[in-house]
Amino acid sequence: MKNALKILALETTDAQGSVALCVGGEILTSRRLETERRSAQTLAPTIQETLTEFGWAPQDVDAVAVAVGPGSFTGLRVGVATAKMFAWAVGAKIVGVDALEAIASEIGRLPNGEASGTVSVGIDAQRGDAAVRRFWVEPRKAPLPLDDRYRVTSVKKWFAEEKRREFDGNFDCVKSADSARFLDSEVFIEKAKSSAAENVYFCGPSLDRWRNKGGENIETQFVDAAFWAPTAAGVARVAWRRAEAEDFDDVWAILPVYSRLAAAEERAKEKEAEQSAKE
Repeated sequence: MKNALKILALETTDAQGSVALCVGGEILTSRRLETERRSAQTLAPTIQETLTEFGWAPQDVDAVAVAVGPGSFTGLRVGVATAKMFAWAVGAKIVGVDALEAIASEIGRLPNGEASGTVSVGIDAQRGDAAVRRFWVEPRKAPLPLDDRYRVTSVKKWFAEEKRREFDGNFDCVKSADSARFLDSEVFIEKAKSSAAENVYFCGPSLDRWRNKGGENIETQFVDAAFWAPTAAGVARVAWRRAEAEDFDDVWAILPVYSRLAAAEERAKEKEAEQSAKE
């Protein structure tokens, strides 16, 4: 069953979004949504067209994979809600995928001919910030996270401080992970420690907007722009590895992971903090 697992993958954290089909770990197709209309208008029709093109009925889908963030509010809500409704309606499994890991999984080559290295992936978090997470990347292999989750930082700090950040040495995100996903974790940990003194490369859609904020020669540390955008194919690849390990999510519990609170929520928290301080 696992070898023939059929996955429908959705990616709506990016401005455009995409849909992909995957069987047995192989990507059958990855289709971008129309740019003229919002993802809420184009996602469902694109899913239907893609399934029809390959002769899949909705009930043929074994698992739905969806990028859960970090990302923007509207895009994430549309993608996650659609994935949950589809999975529930046809009785499929569901996998929520970190959008940053999905990007890292699609990196086909590193700068300067490097065979492997540390890549810091960033997604725009608005107001001059980026949501970033580091991965150890070896092309044609699954990326391994060096941070247990993303962090939000200003883009200037992201570029300036990333190389000076030290690994905490705990690597709980690796040690606690299932062995099917992180083989030879002790070897990986040694590689990751040694990479602290090496170049850190940058990747992600936020580079399109903020590439001039890093100073001179920073672009020599940019991964090829062909790998910056999150794709449904990347979501599918991550989901396939999790499906092999029977690592699925609860369709009712899966939620979007926003890169930051909405402006109104942030103002409310500030007012609450001010009120608490007065008391």
